[in-house]
Amino acid sequence: MAKLKYYLLATRPWSYTVSVLPPFFGLLTALIAVPGLRINWFHFVLTVLGCVLVHSGANALSDYFDFKTRVDREGTYGSSGMLMAKKMTPAEMLRLALILYAIAGLIGLYLILHVANPAPVIWLVAAGFILGFFYTMAPFNFKYHALGDIGVFLSFGLFIPLGAFAVQTGYAAWLPLLYGVPAALLVDAILHSNNLRDIPFDQVVHIKTVPILIGERGAQIMYYGLVLGAYATILLLIFFAHLTPWSLITFLSLPLALRNIRTVRAKTEMSIAQFAGIDAATAQHHMMFSLLFIVALVIRVLA
Repeated sequence: MAKLKYYLLATRPWSYTVSVLPPFFGLLTALIAVPGLRINWFHFVLTVLGCVLVHSGANALSDYFDFKTRVDREGTYGSSGMLMAKKMTPAEMLRLALILYAIAGLIGLYLILHVANPAPVIWLVAAGFILGFFYTMAPFNFKYHALGDIGVFLSFGLFIPLGAFAVQTGYAAWLPLLYGVPAALLVDAILHSNNLRDIPFDQVVHIKTVPILIGERGAQIMYYGLVLGAYATILLLIFFAHLTPWSLITFLSLPLALRNIRTVRAKTEMSIAQFAGIDAATAQHHMMFSLLFIVALVIRVLA
């Protein structure tokens, strides 16, 4: 039983909101784009489950390679900690990642074989696997070459809503991509805050992240832009993409955004231990913003 607990913790379940909530954007956007659409709830559940499994597999695989390359080592943050605490062996972590990917692959194959038009689903499943699998694995190592931000923005922010949309409607469209942008910025903010915190740790092992490339001050400014950009994008979508004004309720999460911005601004006045929770705080903000956005879209569908 203890081993099962370690396996679960290795997938970092506290981060699941970034893979569970975006499919709802795609589902609700499908209902907006196709009034009267009959939702296949079984396919939707499989979509969410597949996204979570790929996310979990990517987390486990990232732990494995970060541990092997000493990106994760004693005194660092950002992983599940199962390998550093010796709760799992590297072989066990790798096996867990491959099993999760295999199950996700079966779900993806089932959806490809049973949706009305498999073409967009094939492309999106393939893109999701590539971005997750090679996030830390050679030959691409997206994370180690300052491409992690692009990867999470695309995979969790845009491809998941588009995939959920395509599974239900049978086609791809711009609308789920546009409506996915606000939360996508916050997903990237989670990773960016993690990398901002880890600048001194990552420099030691000579990997490149965006904060290392643009410097701490530039990374702070980028964080402000990502967080506040989510709200600016909501306004732009209301004016130019027929997003419901109900989406302004996302601004109820603004106090969380401002709290995190103040924390990032005061980074130089804190110890790393004090600043360590910034990624979790940003994830909390993403969750609140996304839930409010989902409420707004539900109101639009029911109106």
